[in-house]
Amino acid sequence: MQTVFDQAWAAHNGRVETMTLAGEAVRVHRAGQGKPLVCIHGWAMGGRSFARQLDLIADGFEVIAPDLPGFAGSPIPQNAPNIETMSEMVYDLIQTLDLDDVILVGWSMGASIAWHLASTDSVRVNALVSIDMSPRVAPAEDWLFALSTGITSKTIQAAMLAMRSDWSGYCDLFLDRILAKPDDAIRRAMAELAALADPETASQAWSALMHFDARAGLSRIHVPALAIHGGRSVIYPQTVGHEIARLMPHCQAIVLDHVGHAPHIEAPEAFNAHLRTLAKRGPPAPTLCQHMTAQ
Repeated sequence: MQTVFDQAWAAHNGRVETMTLAGEAVRVHRAGQGKPLVCIHGWAMGGRSFARQLDLIADGFEVIAPDLPGFAGSPIPQNAPNIETMSEMVYDLIQTLDLDDVILVGWSMGASIAWHLASTDSVRVNALVSIDMSPRVAPAEDWLFALSTGITSKTIQAAMLAMRSDWSGYCDLFLDRILAKPDDAIRRAMAELAALADPETASQAWSALMHFDARAGLSRIHVPALAIHGGRSVIYPQTVGHEIARLMPHCQAIVLDHVGHAPHIEAPEAFNAHLRTLAKRGPPAPTLCQHMTAQ
């Protein structure tokens, strides 16, 4: 039976093809025509999780959402994944499809990938949106926005072992923390994506994420940007969005008060409205950054 994500992609004439990107096989979902919206999914998820952004097709966007290797049915990668190599794949996707004026949208782990790409080569990137993510997941003495203050090398190894030994059980605990309000249809759709992930790849990507630090790179991103966070997220504190805006020129922090870790899924109308506004902003203004809270 199709999930609500599948139904939305089918309703918008979504198409999927397997491409070779940075030497790895990657499934890429596409729908619509126009301004490219390249959407990078979160850990354990897949490109179909951006189903509620397909309404933007009516505004002249093309939604392009890869399934990173080892996730959502994409073939298992030849090498252990990390943020840098996954960023290379997205960059190669943009080059291969010859996309210009790209809006990058990254959810959770996907935000780390988008930040790294934009900080190293933003020639074809016109704007960037990060969704409920911290630039540093692990704790540090000078950092108040970690996933958990209890993260250590031992807890990282223990989590990786748990993923490999009981992927289904681990996903159940993870999925329970994403939505602010219970929604069986959405949870089933996310669970189906998570079930398709390769546990070994997922554990390696988790470890890479725990060791990644995007903070220094944010200052090199000069395109208009949004840091959108859920006011009821239990993954990261909502205040991290304002810290991202402080570190990144031309960035606005937005908090959607009544949603959790997936604002683009739980509040698609508000999320999509902010994205439309971002697309119209044009060249970055000379001001440092602005902060904004939205209902």
